[in-house]
Amino acid sequence: MKKNILFIALITLLSVNCYSQFSKTHYIPPVGGSENVPAEEQYLYVSTPSITPVNFIIKQLGGTTISGVVSRDVPYVYNIGFGTFTQIHVNESEIGNVLNNKGFIIEAEDLVYVTARIIAGNTNQAGQITSKGTAALGTRFRAGGFLNTLIPGYSANNLTFISVLATENNTTVNFSDIPTDAVLINNFSGIIPPPSIVLNAGESYVLAVKGPTVANRDALIGALVTSDKPIAVNCGSYGGTNGEMANLDIGFDQIVSAERTGSEYIFIKSTGLPNVERVLLIADENNTAIFLNGSTTASYNLNAGEYIALNGADYNANGNLYVTSSKNIFAYQSVGDNIRIDQANQEMFFVPPLSCQTPKVINNIPFIEKIGNRNFTGRVTITTEVGATLNFIIDGVNYTLAGLPGGITVAGPTNVVGNTNYQCYTIAGFTGNVSVFSSGQLYLTAYGSDGAATFGGYYSGFTFKPEVIFQPVDITQSNCIPNVELEVNTLSGFDTYQWFFNDVAIPTATSATYSPTQPGNYKVRATLSACGINLFSDDIPVSTCPTDLDNDSVNDNIDLDSDNDGITNCNESFGNQIINLANSSSGNINVSTYNNSFTGTITTSTTASATPFVSAADGSFISEVPAGKGNFVKYTMTFAQPMSVGLEYITTAAASDLLNANAQYVVNSPINKTITVLNPSNQLLIDTNYDGIYESGVTEFSSFEIRFISNSTIPLAAGTGTFKFLTNLSSSISFTHKNLLDSDPNKVSLKFYATCVPKDSDNDGVADQMDLDSDNDSILDFYETQGVNFVALSNVDANNDGIDDIFGNGITPANNDTDSVPNYLDLDSDNDGIFDIIESGSPGNSTNTNGDSNNTNFGVNGLDDALETSIDSGVINYTLADTDNDGIFNYIELDSDNDGCIDIIEAGYTDANGDGIVGDENPATFNTGATLVGTVNSTSGYGVPNGNYIIAAPITINTQPQDVTTCELQNATFTVDTNPVNSYQWQLSTDGGTTFTNLANNTTYSGVNTITLVITGVTPSMNNYEYRVILNKNGNSCGLTSASGTLTTYALPVVTTPVTLVQCDNDTDGISTFNLTEKNTFISANYLVETFTYFTSSAAANTNNAALLIADPLAYTSSNATVWVRVQNGNGCFSVVQLNLVVSITQLPPTFSRSLFVCDDFIDAVNDDRDGISSFNFSSVTTAIQAQLPATSAYTINYYRNAADALAEFDTSGASLAITDITNYRNIGYPNTQQIWVRVDSNLDNACYGLGPYLTLTVEALPTAYPVNATNTIRACDDDHDGIFGFDTSTLEATILNGQTTASVRYFDASGNPLNPLPNPFVVNTSTSITVRVINNTTSTTTGACFDEETIQFIVDDLPQVFPLAPNQLTFCDDEINPADQDGILDINTTNILPTILQGQTGFDITFTLQDGTVLTSLPPTFTTGTQDVILTLTNPLNPSCPVSTTLNFVVNPVPNIELVGRELVCTNLPAFTVTFNAGILDGTPPSDYDFQWFLNGTPLLNQTNYSITVNTEGIYSVEVTNANGCSRTKVIEVVASDIASIQNIEVVDLVDINTIEVIVTGSGDYVYSLDDEYSYQESNFFNNVPMGLHIVYIKDVNGCGVVQKLVSVLGIPKYFTPNGDGIHDTWNIKGANSQFYPKSIIYIFDRFGKLIKQIKPFGPGWDGMYNGNPAPSDDYWFDIKFDDGRSAKGHFSLKR
Repeated sequence: MKKNILFIALITLLSVNCYSQFSKTHYIPPVGGSENVPAEEQYLYVSTPSITPVNFIIKQLGGTTISGVVSRDVPYVYNIGFGTFTQIHVNESEIGNVLNNKGFIIEAEDLVYVTARIIAGNTNQAGQITSKGTAALGTRFRAGGFLNTLIPGYSANNLTFISVLATENNTTVNFSDIPTDAVLINNFSGIIPPPSIVLNAGESYVLAVKGPTVANRDALIGALVTSDKPIAVNCGSYGGTNGEMANLDIGFDQIVSAERTGSEYIFIKSTGLPNVERVLLIADENNTAIFLNGSTTASYNLNAGEYIALNGADYNANGNLYVTSSKNIFAYQSVGDNIRIDQANQEMFFVPPLSCQTPKVINNIPFIEKIGNRNFTGRVTITTEVGATLNFIIDGVNYTLAGLPGGITVAGPTNVVGNTNYQCYTIAGFTGNVSVFSSGQLYLTAYGSDGAATFGGYYSGFTFKPEVIFQPVDITQSNCIPNVELEVNTLSGFDTYQWFFNDVAIPTATSATYSPTQPGNYKVRATLSACGINLFSDDIPVSTCPTDLDNDSVNDNIDLDSDNDGITNCNESFGNQIINLANSSSGNINVSTYNNSFTGTITTSTTASATPFVSAADGSFISEVPAGKGNFVKYTMTFAQPMSVGLEYITTAAASDLLNANAQYVVNSPINKTITVLNPSNQLLIDTNYDGIYESGVTEFSSFEIRFISNSTIPLAAGTGTFKFLTNLSSSISFTHKNLLDSDPNKVSLKFYATCVPKDSDNDGVADQMDLDSDNDSILDFYETQGVNFVALSNVDANNDGIDDIFGNGITPANNDTDSVPNYLDLDSDNDGIFDIIESGSPGNSTNTNGDSNNTNFGVNGLDDALETSIDSGVINYTLADTDNDGIFNYIELDSDNDGCIDIIEAGYTDANGDGIVGDENPATFNTGATLVGTVNSTSGYGVPNGNYIIAAPITINTQPQDVTTCELQNATFTVDTNPVNSYQWQLSTDGGTTFTNLANNTTYSGVNTITLVITGVTPSMNNYEYRVILNKNGNSCGLTSASGTLTTYALPVVTTPVTLVQCDNDTDGISTFNLTEKNTFISANYLVETFTYFTSSAAANTNNAALLIADPLAYTSSNATVWVRVQNGNGCFSVVQLNLVVSITQLPPTFSRSLFVCDDFIDAVNDDRDGISSFNFSSVTTAIQAQLPATSAYTINYYRNAADALAEFDTSGASLAITDITNYRNIGYPNTQQIWVRVDSNLDNACYGLGPYLTLTVEALPTAYPVNATNTIRACDDDHDGIFGFDTSTLEATILNGQTTASVRYFDASGNPLNPLPNPFVVNTSTSITVRVINNTTSTTTGACFDEETIQFIVDDLPQVFPLAPNQLTFCDDEINPADQDGILDINTTNILPTILQGQTGFDITFTLQDGTVLTSLPPTFTTGTQDVILTLTNPLNPSCPVSTTLNFVVNPVPNIELVGRELVCTNLPAFTVTFNAGILDGTPPSDYDFQWFLNGTPLLNQTNYSITVNTEGIYSVEVTNANGCSRTKVIEVVASDIASIQNIEVVDLVDINTIEVIVTGSGDYVYSLDDEYSYQESNFFNNVPMGLHIVYIKDVNGCGVVQKLVSVLGIPKYFTPNGDGIHDTWNIKGANSQFYPKSIIYIFDRFGKLIKQIKPFGPGWDGMYNGNPAPSDDYWFDIKFDDGRSAKGHFSLKR
């Protein structure tokens, strides 16, 4: 089983795919792009022949992973993106860098095709990469691309690239066979070939060249790419051409390694012009002969890296080209289309060779005509064997060749000149998803054009050993027996098959599929009859599915709760235990009652380390393998009894012992068992398909063999490992450690441990962690562990740990009693003296008195077979008892029938101390031994219980007796509501509930044996008595006592009765209105806290009869009468009072009345003089009333606001309603006019002297003086700056009166003097104020007519003046240092602008209106602006109608746009050498627009005022450039002097193992050095490892002042020669000597016996190996050399034949 496969790493290069495009795994390196060819749409296309959907992932290297599903009729299209910086496109700036975020890896569960399709160049270019699958991987490649050799203008638009993608860490990649004068993009080393690069898995690298360097045109064609580990390679041109015209295209493809190429090819011509119909052939080895169209004479001979580019003229008359070669070659084809005659639609793709292994099917090509939504028109070319039948599927519909639908045209078949076994077709017009089937070999290209763009690729390839696919029978299950089928895809081209199990042929297993029935190693032999070859697949371990005891879909290896009871395995066991490996050959695992042992064996490769396996007492070990791929060590532990074992990473280790990427590891269990690896942090790469591809993102995988490697190039730090390997009850486990390096040994440290060592609490042979009933009490542990909070399994396990999600990470098992034994091990879980097995209700156990099952058949799950629906089903055949259905099972419930009487009592046992534990012992003790576990040590209980504990006889009180509150002398009732019972007995407590006594019926109590108790005539002494009732029911031996109710009694209010109330009669009719509340204070002293209500009868007051209630006691109209007052206190108790009403007659005459008139007055803004309210003094009215009454009477005169107040006299709170201050009364609430009621009462008996509206108040309204405006200010601008102005007043009075006709106007100056009439014009000097009074023409007031006043101010305002600025004060030059950056914006100092304009004026508002309409109140001191007009406005803030404006003309002139610096060179060794440079105008304006002045070292040069200057001396030159606006800039040019090098000495160290040359020169130049290559230089003057011989040293001045050279000699003596006539090493002589160097040296040659054989000169051919006319024998010969310079040399060399 595997989960979440994300990424893969290939450890060994396996040729596992059926053919190139068809593979489970595809590697897509990025493409290198040109900045001048805009990248556009980019897509991945995934297709498959499978009708059944195939799952796959697209791994964006360095990014996210996309999951997808593909089938034959539903191809998958992934939109990579648009533009330069996408997952597949590498911008020029990224070329030459190691990239970790480019390219793709596609991994599918079955074989798929993958292509990448790209549009670029403003839709004018298109290209395709056809993935070759795992066939793309290799270590030796030759690059191709467009030639670019015919185009006259080779520019930066032309770019050719090679891109590589590594599949393993520490992969070294080399590039060679590149011309030394080529210039690589971003090659900062400057070295050709470039230095090696090292890539890790998933990293990529792009190497590229571009124009205009001439050597770059075809520099990468034939370039060699080699690596030490498998890589994938793309190559081609992202902007290039094979033709001679200016148009360019993109053409690239994925290629294969040299060993996958061939020597026989067929090409089919398209319709392009000859120079774009190219066949590019590249030799990988020297002396490669090329033959065309069957000729036996070589047309070309190529050495390694050389190429020949054939064109359309080389095709034969049939439009095809047959090519053979003497050695394997790399072949590329480029095509064009005749819809464009300008060579604007070229495409290039890689071509596979002819092979008998080539498949006969291409199934399928998705959306053959599309890139994204863009449609192309194109063709398919097919090469197949003569006589082969072609068939097609298009969009799911089958067609024959002859029956292809309309719109599709077929040309062919045409014969292949030079090879009569093949024929060719060209078919145009295909659209949609296309599959092609042939009865012979099938080679197919598909390409199409749209406008200037062409894309396409070659679909065919290479057959290798068969790839076995795990095909699950049920896609929802794992790839294991019985759910797996092994399959070889039928498109592979194999004819026959034979399957093997453990290397033994399986009879009748001869089809492409096989369904394994037993675990072991499987492989298949597949045959290609046409080729006569048999190919074997890899061995594939196939396991049975891991066991899953509890069927929770988590296998037992990793299930943390194997019996689904909520307790983790380790909590139901002795936990994890150390395996002591101090002695790796044997040991014991002993803990408590568990005992086991093991033996260990160490196996190694022939070459082994001195200490291959070192282990420790804590179970950890260090394994070591020596240097050398394949060297291994294997450690196996075999156990006496099957045991669960884990393998994990160590917590501490030496740095040399950490898990690393330089080794492979294998963990094995017995074949009939499995191991599961958990890899949550992706620290391991795991080979789940056994195809050598180690996959990333595998979080879980099970098999009897697990192969893995580290997923990091950095060793994994000790203590950080999160992975582990687990196996359940295996008889053995082994660990194998294999080296991946030849160069270094390898170590790793891991740790074995025993997992959840089992215990068996009930001794039934089943460990508790697997036992569904660990105490054999017939109750499943699943119930007992949860206790009262039982929840059914959710069957959801989100984190796949084997623990149902209802249990979280595992629970602490419930313990429902007070002992220390959890329920699942406790035989009496509630300590009620009844065994759980009895309380469970399980059949046959109702009389069980030993607590556990009497049966001995428990199966494998530990549950009594007799209690299961079927043996080992784990499903009980009874319902666990819950008598009262409350969700709490009887075995943990103290009252199983919920009748209020505990099980202990109803079972017939005792619990005298009431602790809920059976028996009378205090404290209780419990059994914790081997038997009767969890029971109580008691003399009571554990027999066969009385059945009453599960017979319900409940007594239920629905409503308890409630507290009762009543007033003295009233009755009280207590009631209880219950289910039917047999008897009641009410009880009384007079001591607060401490003791209760039974009641009997009497005059006070009745109903004492019923549900209702009645108490008659409550007295104060009964306060706080409590009453309860005892209930009894047959079958409930405990009975039930109710809660008690409390009686509370309250006292009555204390009142005075009767009381008399007297009221005035206002009209002598004997009827008046009474305020009945006036006498409340006389009735009760507690009137403030009591409630008074008034009734017309005594009975109504006593019964609180609302029908006779006086609704408004504050205004009760009546003659002489009696009413009754009900006085009720806060406790609801009441008394009734008699209130007598008396009406008294008035003594004031009915004609008496008085009136008062005043003007409206002003108090504040709210109480203004327009509200009809003013102040009145009633004193004169009081005097008038007193004059009407006898002088000897004692009375009180009160004034009231209205009749109601006068009649009521007091409000509800008892406060007087009379007007308190009659000397200053304001008629608030009664504006304009009010009637005041007067009441005159006797001070002796409340008799009435007078009551009536005797006073009328009138407020006279004021006239209105209307303002002339909002501020009552009249302003005018000073017309002549003298401060005097005459105002027009002709309409002033009309404005003030505003239409009033009952008032007149008077005027007064500031001193109060009259101004009547007001002058017109009214002359004012600066300002003045007048008062305007408007007076009513008539009035009733005694203080004079009412009037209103306003003050009007006349103001003469100043007029601002604007003074001019100086000319050009606001004209400037732009200020950027670099004129290329000038923006016409300048920071301008504005601090002098306003002082100049204002000339001391102050007090004005100032605004600046910018050209865009923005208004500022001030300009900043530094004003950032370009050229614009700003309007300045001055306004007198006192009179905004008099503004003055002027325009500020800001001008920012440009400065000359010139270069600022330059550098030029003169050569001192070339006197005639001059240099001309100019002022460097950048914007194309003519020099005539400027003035120039040249300077040398700061001094002006006379008459040098032209645009350019010619000089031949060094120095600092500058030129000041000034434009018509007077703005200038200066360019500075440094003219430096250089010189050709002068060789002082060349020091040669020769005749040593490492020869060196050091060049010593002098001169003022900057020099680089080369040896033998005039075009490739280095900065160092030192040459190392110089070959012997003559060499030319070149010294070049990089400033261009010349190159000097000198011939030097490096003496050397060859170590051998081979005189065989092949022209190579046929003679022997010293190297580095000639007629110029060491010409007089003497060379003697001796045989091994000292005999002189030959004397030769240092120049000439040397010794040819002949002695006395005969060939000297192969042997060592000795030399003795005397050199001209006095040195000598002796030694020997070999003659080899």
